[in-house]
Amino acid sequence: MLKTNLAATLALAAFVVLGVTDGALGPLWPSMRDAFGRSDGHFGQIFAALAGGYMTASVASGHLTDRFGATAVIRTGGVSAAGALWWIGIGSSWVGVLLGFLVLGLGNGLLDASINAWVAVSRSSRAMGLIHGFYGVGAVIGPILAVAFVSNGDRWGVPFLLLGSIQLIVAFVTLAAPRGFDLPIDRDDQTLSTGTADPADAGRLLALLLFWFFLYVGVEVGAGHWSFTLLTESRGVSETAGGWLVAAYWGGLTVGRFAMAWLGDRITPEVLMTQASVLGVLGALVLALDPAGAGGLALPILGLAFSVMFPVVVNRTPVYLGTRNAARFVGYQFAAASLGAITVPSLVGLLADRTSAEALGPVALVTCIVMASTWATVRALVSRRGS
Repeated sequence: MLKTNLAATLALAAFVVLGVTDGALGPLWPSMRDAFGRSDGHFGQIFAALAGGYMTASVASGHLTDRFGATAVIRTGGVSAAGALWWIGIGSSWVGVLLGFLVLGLGNGLLDASINAWVAVSRSSRAMGLIHGFYGVGAVIGPILAVAFVSNGDRWGVPFLLLGSIQLIVAFVTLAAPRGFDLPIDRDDQTLSTGTADPADAGRLLALLLFWFFLYVGVEVGAGHWSFTLLTESRGVSETAGGWLVAAYWGGLTVGRFAMAWLGDRITPEVLMTQASVLGVLGALVLALDPAGAGGLALPILGLAFSVMFPVVVNRTPVYLGTRNAARFVGYQFAAASLGAITVPSLVGLLADRTSAEALGPVALVTCIVMASTWATVRALVSRRGS
């Protein structure tokens, strides 16, 4: 797992803040919507701003890392995210908030892609599970923090101000580890290719993985951000209960990732991904059908299914495609992920405006089915190559 050093600690802290931000946004949205006189369809504008910045930063992250080093890129991302969170918290206007989310996407994109690439190349799959487990810790805290402020005075801006302050502290501490993220490779869980895969196979694999990331992050973000609205405004669940159920979704994500950090070497990543894909389809089916009004209980099942997917696929990227361009390929994957974070949640919002928030269920189900099919194709191609 991650060795105990300052860089590893900063990576874990940064992922907690990323998780809190993502987990809080869904429960904060109804208050933000009402404060600015918007409709649910306008949630898509936030996704577009966030993901636009995220996509740009993700594509650039590998190239910037090659030139300036991972530590400098991570520090820049942290400072940018901190300033953006403060700006959003002030909430002077809707246009200003959207600008803040654009810059937040830039900062988070640099942080997320750079730290993931660092772990993918230099650490084991258990370490990847650990940092994403800490993301899950933050994501569990996020809805609880948000509900605490919106249910007692509708102070939706305060969580953003708090998160901005914490993010700045994390970025400042990186000054004490000037080369902490630029250390040599120290990975013992598998043999990595130091070159690149066969061009034809690499191209097909990369395309499939980009599509998978598009789908995965789209449905993970869509479920995390829209489930609160679905439960409270369509299924009659109280705000407090809805907040806890959303927290349970992120809790399932967290438990699964810590389990991966603890037991990740006892099952092959490809088999683990296949099992998680099947569980994801089952969880989405229960959420969509809402049998006996228990659809909300599918959220922790979905979270558990999703928990291992992202860290496993990121961690396998250097194995499938080689380490030489791994940082760039991971950046491209995160760009595809950010495009999915725009498309799927925005689609849910548009459908919710025309029907109801129940649109989340069928969108999540179809997306999970296509994800499972895409992963089956990846696995078949990898098996043919003998990886």
